[in-house]
Amino acid sequence: MKRTMISMVVALGIACIGQANAAVETYTVDMNGYVIVGFVGSTPAEVAQAQRLARNWEAQRHLMLKPQSMKAVAIRQSPIDALTQTELRSAIVSAALAKGP
Repeated sequence: MKRTMISMVVALGIACIGQANAAVETYTVDMNGYVIVGFVGSTPAEVAQAQRLARNWEAQRHLMLKPQSMKAVAIRQSPIDALTQTELRSAIVSAALAKGP
């Protein structure tokens, strides 16, 4: 039992090391009472994490665990050309509209 517990803790620690570097930015866009949460990543690891966060958020929303007036999307931002606030807002809204209900 002790050996199993130690190997589980080591495996969890190694798994967390790879995710510690991925920092996803979160933005919200208010559209007259309907809120869109945009998870934005630049690197492939950040984009994957943003997609997981948005997918989890949407799953919880469909299970009525999150407010129905909020929607989550993942956005890929180029690490070279950063989006302005207006471009980012437009990208989040476009992604939400393309995704559907």
